[in-house]
This record gives sequence, structure tokens and C-alpha cells, in this order.
Amino acid sequence: MGHVKKSEMPRTWPVPRKGSTFIAVPSHATSKGISLLFLLRDVLKIAKTRKEARFMTLNGDVKVNNKVRKDENFPVQVFDVLSLDKAKLNYRLEIVNRKFSLKEISASDAGKKVVKISGKTTLGKDLVQINLEDGQNLITKEKFSVSDSVVLDTKANKISKILPLKEGANVEVISGKHAGEKGKLKGFEELVRGKNIVVKLEKGEVSLPLKTLLVIE
Repeated sequence: MGHVKKSEMPRTWPVPRKGSTFIAVPSHATSKGISLLFLLRDVLKIAKTRKEARFMTLNGDVKVNNKVRKDENFPVQVFDVLSLDKAKLNYRLEIVNRKFSLKEISASDAGKKVVKISGKTTLGKDLVQINLEDGQNLITKEKFSVSDSVVLDTKANKISKILPLKEGANVEVISGKHAGEKGKLKGFEELVRGKNIVVKLEKGEVSLPLKTLLVIE
């Protein structure tokens, strides 16, 4: 556990910058995610202290993506689902106005997660390993491309759907000044190095790097 000035905190963290100068920050908190301790104590405020948060996790009361997590420092990433079974509450970590936000969701929605495909490895004639941005690797026979998204059934730990990166796809901006905004993929803009994606957002069309986008349902 360390302490940083609020002015030095990543702008994605949902903590007001006014008030005390310093705040305790879990070591696993990053610009892509935040620790269970921070969410339980500082966001949901269902634990008053680190000790209370640790008791909840060690007692098996806290799940992330349908898996019990007993380390209060476990990093919850964007679009992960936090479940508190005793309270019958489920939350998805989303980005709202460029900041992390826990959105309460239904029990049925808590069993799925959308993740971007970051790579693939051919294992045999028909089998391919999908490498996902959250660090998971899954075996599949389904057709897909890198930068598509998958809808995971987190209870069965299997792919329930592939969401292709193509014109007309629903997308969400996951980083940059448009983070949290949703829109439609309109086309591809070839650049000298790589390509940008043209997306129609609520306020108009923008051209964004592929790495800033996630295909959603």
C-alpha cells in the first residue's frame, strides 16, 4: 500500500481531487483497472478499512467474473464483473466520462463479459488458441480475426459469441478523450503505419486508432 497525491492519480480513478492532499492507493491500481480493496472500500464503501475488505475476500464473499478472489489487492479490469453473492449484487467496471464507474447489472448479465482478441496461435488442423486482452487464452474452432471481440460465458469459461470488427459493428471507445462513448463503425482509414477506424459517435464522426476501440454487442 502506497500513498500518492490526488493530483498525481490517473484521471480514470473515481476519486474526487478535492479534499485531503494524499490518498492510500493499492499497488495494483492502474490506468486499465483498479484493486478490489479500492472498489470495496473507496467506491462502494461496504468496507470501512483494509481489514474489513480482507475479511470479505478471505471469507469467499467476493467474486470477479464468477471466480472467488481471496486477495483484496486483486486487480479488477475494465468490463470485469464484481459479484457480492450474499448481498445479491453484481457490478460491471465501466468507463463513464473517462472515469471508472461500477454499473449495477442483473444476475443474468453477470455471467458474461466482452473481451478483445489480442492474438492467436495455431495448435493444429482445426484448433486455434485465442489470446485475449485480459490475459486469458482459450481454445476454439470458431473463425475470428485479431481485434474482434468475444462474449465469454464466465460460468462455463467458454466463448458464446464472436463479435467481428466490421462496418456497422457497435463499438465503445476504451481510452483517450472519447473514452466511454459508444457508436457505430463506419469504415477503415488506411495510414502509413497501421489503420484508423472511422466511428460515428453521438456528436459526429471521428477517426480513432484501433487500439482505442472495443467491439460490443
